[in-house]
Amino acid sequence: MDEKSVMIGVAVGVLVLLSPVILYWTVALLDTSGIDCYLPDALFMAVSSLVPVLIVCSLSLLVMRHYNRPNEWIKKRLTFVAVFLFAALFVLLAVIGFV
Repeated sequence: MDEKSVMIGVAVGVLVLLSPVILYWTVALLDTSGIDCYLPDALFMAVSSLVPVLIVCSLSLLVMRHYNRPNEWIKKRLTFVAVFLFAALFVLLAVIGFV
């Protein structure tokens, strides 16, 4: 494993670890703006989980582009991160019972 791969792993790992904080602020923002009144519970949890996934994947894409990784490599890794993170955050919201 080269130095660039380690730096990408550290950056993406930190972003994934910060995603519950982003999720908390997303739920708070959507709740105070009144959007939760118009969305059913499951859809509200899906939208709330999708926002941190988009933020983490966008920033991860910038890191991976910075280290000149091939497009197929980036697509494969970001798909895995997005699916895993969305499922984890959705389950976290369901278990904690924000909705």
